[in-house]
Amino acid sequence: MNATLRHRGPDDEGIYRNGNVGLAMRRLSIIDVAGGHQPICNEDETKWIVFNGEIYNHQGLRKELESRGHSFRTKTDTEAILHLYEEKKEDCVKDLNGMFAFAIWDERERSLFLARDRLGIKPLYYYHGNDPFIFGSEIKAISAAGVGQPELDFEALYHYLTYLYIPAPHTIYKNVRKLEPGHHLRLKDGKLEIKKYWTLRYHVVERFTEKSCLERLEALLADAVQIRLMSEVPLGAFLSGGIDSSTIVHFMHRLGEQKVKTFSIGFPAGEPHNELDHARKAARHLGTDHHEMIVEPHAVKILPEVIGFLDEPMADSSVIPTYLLSKFTREWVTVALAGDGGDELFAGYERYLAIQAVLKYEKVPLWIREALSKVIGLTGETEQKEGSRARLRRALGDLDRGYEETFLRWITNFNGSLMERLCTPELKAHMVDIRPHDLARSYLNSRFEGDVPHPLNRMLHFETKAYLPDDLLVKVDRMSMAHSLEVRVPFLDHRVVEFVATIPPSFKIKGFMTKYILKRLMSKYLPEDIVYRRKQGFVPPLKDWLRNELRELVKDALLDRRARERGFFLPHRIEQLLNDHQNGKREFHFQIWVLLTLELWCRQYLD
Repeated sequence: MNATLRHRGPDDEGIYRNGNVGLAMRRLSIIDVAGGHQPICNEDETKWIVFNGEIYNHQGLRKELESRGHSFRTKTDTEAILHLYEEKKEDCVKDLNGMFAFAIWDERERSLFLARDRLGIKPLYYYHGNDPFIFGSEIKAISAAGVGQPELDFEALYHYLTYLYIPAPHTIYKNVRKLEPGHHLRLKDGKLEIKKYWTLRYHVVERFTEKSCLERLEALLADAVQIRLMSEVPLGAFLSGGIDSSTIVHFMHRLGEQKVKTFSIGFPAGEPHNELDHARKAARHLGTDHHEMIVEPHAVKILPEVIGFLDEPMADSSVIPTYLLSKFTREWVTVALAGDGGDELFAGYERYLAIQAVLKYEKVPLWIREALSKVIGLTGETEQKEGSRARLRRALGDLDRGYEETFLRWITNFNGSLMERLCTPELKAHMVDIRPHDLARSYLNSRFEGDVPHPLNRMLHFETKAYLPDDLLVKVDRMSMAHSLEVRVPFLDHRVVEFVATIPPSFKIKGFMTKYILKRLMSKYLPEDIVYRRKQGFVPPLKDWLRNELRELVKDALLDRRARERGFFLPHRIEQLLNDHQNGKREFHFQIWVLLTLELWCRQYLD
């Protein structure tokens, strides 16, 4: 089990065994490089811990614990967690500022305690069946234990086809689960108890002025970056040239990091997704020691290798550039700061502009809306057709649906009609009672104590609790850890997240400007063409790649004997889908990528 995670911790390993209990750890040494060997025990060796992550306030915790009589053998944050647990039991997690997944075995109580950080930056999986309870940072560690027969979870598969990822607590296997962010778990006497210890509440403080928001946000971001600079090994940052990563690098430079090492990745000249020019401008402005690399279409050939690190299907196409960027960055540094979380906190996605339009459209008299619908000839579900008329139909269709249905359309990959057309009767039979949008609706329809959130906050709630931890943070964690690179995300300091949840929605989107309050703050420090440029996203040019360089690879994977015999999808419909995309009749690149990723995963893990 421990050997499967060597990529996460190449520097050291340790094992604790006592009767029917075993803890194992692979370590990437960042703090107390020489003395931080794990597992670590308390003074009388009755409690043992294994810990993945960083606790940024551990030095303050250490002083407080020493004043209460605890003695430390190391300088690590790991030991601070253990002594804090002795003082506060499960409430210890409330005092931790950081990213973490840890396990504590209490020999006296014969109990196991697991906890995961508030936002889900670090992963934690577990298996609980008739066999021993098993946990790990990745599913492959659990699989290596050789307990139970892996069984495909068709509800998880349906979620994957809908969202591109599998939301917690599901995994692709029925008998393996994710511990959800902001939760802890206790196992004692064979009984499993899972509790939520942190809830993100969108209590908007209407009395906030723009000035007070700007002052508080700047102070919180500065401190969030400051405490993430602690390291005994080389440290740098990802820099795309967008506002999020540029904000993080600005604060690093301002807080005393001279000549910050920054790293960017791009595509060949002329590609519309290329951000290298923007990254270079930001690097020049911030005075960084900048490094960059180019991703060619043939890089997609590493997809099977990437899937090997993911463990379960996940079709975010930016895994490829993230994997290569992490590998490139690791040549210079061991720790990198990144701007992840900015879009989910401050409403940075294009879909929020569509929602703004919907909310304004709802104020238009009904008779005008009905007349527009008739003129355009709207249908219930429009296909992804080329052409301005089709785009207009989709846009007005969104306006007519209302904000909730519009949001669901934007975050859906395989809609109902496409699922009906592509799936075999056998696969449909497994999914007949599954309603994948129930997950998103549960967040959109949430009621918070003493507050009825604005529609924007309802959507941000879903993004922060599902999309962020189960797609974006999975991608960053697996792709960086594949190369033993630790990535820290200052925007996801829980103090920043909790504060931004109290900001009025009009400070997040003003008119049709996304991330308004962050842009106002950084306009003092960054050039306008960085602050106000349109969001591009960290994705390869899939549409063109699939029509050219990757055409044969995709066809061979999705239409060969193994794919046909798997019985998930109708081969003639898949062939039609590929042809429609190839001929420019439809744009199905996202759907094709989902199918390709799934098939390659099946070959590695099912076949």
